[in-house]
Amino acid sequence: MTIPKQTKRSSTLLILMVLIIIVSSPLLSPAETGEKMSLKKAIEAGIHQDDRYKNQLIDQSIAKVNSQKAEMKKYFNLDFNGSYLFKSEKMEINFFPGKIIEAGTMHNYDMKVALAQPIYTGNIISNSIKLEMEKENLETYKTKLLEIELASRIKASYFTFRLLEKKRASLNLLLENLKLHSKRVKDLFTEDLVRKSDVLETEIKISETEMNIEDLDRMMTEEKINFKKLSTIDIETVDPGYTESTEALETSLNYYKEHHPVFRTANNNIRQLQLKKKIVAGAYLPQVSTFAELHYGKPGLDLFKNKWGIYFQGGLGVNLKLWDWNQKKKDNSVIDHSIEKITNQQNEWITETRKTLSQLYARMDSIQKQLILLDQLIATASEDTKLKEELYKESQVSNVDYLSSVLTQERYQSMRDERLVEYGMVQITINSLIGRIGE
Repeated sequence: MTIPKQTKRSSTLLILMVLIIIVSSPLLSPAETGEKMSLKKAIEAGIHQDDRYKNQLIDQSIAKVNSQKAEMKKYFNLDFNGSYLFKSEKMEINFFPGKIIEAGTMHNYDMKVALAQPIYTGNIISNSIKLEMEKENLETYKTKLLEIELASRIKASYFTFRLLEKKRASLNLLLENLKLHSKRVKDLFTEDLVRKSDVLETEIKISETEMNIEDLDRMMTEEKINFKKLSTIDIETVDPGYTESTEALETSLNYYKEHHPVFRTANNNIRQLQLKKKIVAGAYLPQVSTFAELHYGKPGLDLFKNKWGIYFQGGLGVNLKLWDWNQKKKDNSVIDHSIEKITNQQNEWITETRKTLSQLYARMDSIQKQLILLDQLIATASEDTKLKEELYKESQVSNVDYLSSVLTQERYQSMRDERLVEYGMVQITINSLIGRIGE
């Protein structure tokens, strides 16, 4: 069976179109595909674009290089040195009366390649390497601390926007109900069943609600700009379903002591001081090193010949402190006092953190209880609004009473939304306090 050329050409074009769609579809942005970006991705983007974070990464790289430099101190050094020396007088040797021989030259040259290798330093070099490694770790703690700060700011902006979003949705629902009520009131007014004041009261509430919505739109726009500045991401593209999570108080306190960058920095400072104490002790042990030098100079070793010569020399050097007015004890005393100060500060941090965490967890418990009460109030207010609506239709309550019940229901709903966001904010504060980013 022969396939027509036109059909072949159409099939080929169809296949190419399908392939183009398949290949290009991964290149679509989340906004274009309808997918929402996780808050975690937004936080990562915000952290990595921050200039302070970039500078901190540079400091971390510098600390790593310093650590590598310290590692090289245990290996030999190879140096070149060249010198020229002019002497106005030459050495004279009087062998016997009347016979004087001059030695050396007025112009002296020397070039050497020198190799020096430490043999024993009382562990000064090894402890110095560890000290630089601790300094490198210190920079990683600073980086982590900055990450926590930036993540907390982005989350706070995210929760603030979500609160404004919920408030606007609540007010939009209220506005919709008020407009429906306004239509009914106007219909009743045309039939002379209600007073003109009922229409005006309803219109006033509608205008007030529209003004509140306009204020919320302005605040939402400002918060969008703030979130974009912090994370480089449009908040509309971020998943709105993120929730913060926390653990029990004691678990959070233990996490703080084990993971918080500030607390780990204090431990790091203690380790650095302990290493400095070992370095001080090592300085009072024999310092042994060896050296080897290859010289090429004029006159060289033979002062009686004015010519260039090559010679080699090497040796062993030993240095030992014998007495320095008990400086070791004084240095160690200063270090011990510094360690004691840091330990006392850590204990103070733990006490303050426990107190703050206790207050925050108490606040969370209070919010949870308030949410239960607000759910009950919202349900009751909803029933009251429906009842007032029926009573108003029967002219048993005034329009003001009905509008008051509608506004009360919205107010309770708004309070519930605020408490939910406040609960999330408290969780963010807890995680920031103990050094946990969250996602």
